Amino acid sequence: MIQFEYSYKPLASEDIRNFENKYGITLPDDYKKFLLHSNGGKPVKRRFKTVDGTITTSIMLFFPIAEETESNLQSFYNQYNLGKIVPSNLLPIGIDPADSLICLDIDGDGKIYFCDMDYFEEDNELKDEYVKLVSESFLMFLNNLYTS
Repeated sequence: MIQFEYSYKPLASEDIRNFENKYGITLPDDYKKFLLHSNGGKPVKRRFKTVDGTITTSIMLFFPIAEETESNLQSFYNQYNLGKIVPSNLLPIGIDPADSLICLDIDGDGKIYFCDMDYFEEDNELKDEYVKLVSESFLMFLNNLYTS
């Protein structure tokens, strides 16, 4: 599994179920295993590219299910999903150095996308052209992270 500079307090399966039930979503199994193992944090290997090769950046933090930090899955879901900033099927799971989001598709296929928040316009959902595919699955995303 992935190594972290730091991570958050461990979760139980019940914590994940409570999160899913509260927001009416189902998380992919590989992402649930990740949350149980580390519950987010700052990874040692963090560089990645979009599939089309147009963007190279780093994931600075995987958001935890935790109340101990404001940068958690709950607050980002409330702000970006319920606030209709990113498409409703994309759950923000991490952030890059420029405050753009790394998102997980929660509508079944579990793909990972980069949402370029530099192009977000107030009162409008982020346009599709600024949502770029990164990986076919969360596990593949983790396995492809590298150091610069």
